[in-house]
Amino acid sequence: MNQDVVSSAPAPARFPGWCCSYCGEPLAASAHGLVCAAETRFFSTDQGVHRLLPEDRHAALRPFLELYQRVRRDEGWRAETVAASDGPHASLWRGREARLRTALGLLAGELGPGPWRALDVGAGSCWLSARLVEAGHRVAAVDVNLDPDDGLMAAPRLLAGRSPLERAEAELDALPLEPQSFDLVVCGASLHYAASLPRALVELRRVTRRGGALLVLDSPVYRSRPDGEAMVAERMARWTDRFGVPTQREGQSGYLVKGELEGLFGPAGWRLEIHGWPGRLREGLRDVIELSKHGRRTARFPILLAKRDG
Repeated sequence: MNQDVVSSAPAPARFPGWCCSYCGEPLAASAHGLVCAAETRFFSTDQGVHRLLPEDRHAALRPFLELYQRVRRDEGWRAETVAASDGPHASLWRGREARLRTALGLLAGELGPGPWRALDVGAGSCWLSARLVEAGHRVAAVDVNLDPDDGLMAAPRLLAGRSPLERAEAELDALPLEPQSFDLVVCGASLHYAASLPRALVELRRVTRRGGALLVLDSPVYRSRPDGEAMVAERMARWTDRFGVPTQREGQSGYLVKGELEGLFGPAGWRLEIHGWPGRLREGLRDVIELSKHGRRTARFPILLAKRDG
């Protein structure tokens, strides 16, 4: 890259403080993207999305993303279905909206009324980002899925003319962001996709300010690992049957285990609270029904609220 192009970058990029994916230095705004002056490296911005994912990670993630996007299209996941009362996933979205409302009430007690600087990690079509923007918070969103119907490129359909949303192509365990940039980091239906949960939780802590919070929503949580493994096996068999080719397991676990959560969050520097887990009697009754119907317990979707410890 021409050094003159780098030196012409007028000022550091505005909120949220994007950094070079290779060297970690702050990026500056340029005419059509972001620039790392330290390495004379240019990152393009495509339809409002900063393309910050390193090239080697593009290649490594391509097989997973191709399968993931194919499954999502086949199951009818599109940005337009988020608010559709008669959409294919209407009941699921109602549950997610209800959990988000509860979580925002909990966060107000922890962080105050705001506005907060928030990061939506694994944002998908940015439905959660849109809710935070609507509530008056300052939001940035990252994901590796750029699908125009279901990924970061679909976000403008949900923002409906509200304040612009900073978006970048990036992984949740390697965030190209300055340390302690956010009051709140949110993982909506995304943390269970981390290749390494301990590494991801440390990285999420790095970009959260002292006293800030991490909110995990809509990740499947099982009481036992065998139940989670049975779910993964069923899903792989279903995809193999649907697409007519053998489906390999992704690198991610695909679920969380309740008894392991404290051992994951604590060493990473988080004080964890679990909200919405059913009481002993209700859980026991549900276990009886599920074991007789499915042969295993199904997932719960509690609200995981963690405060940065120190």
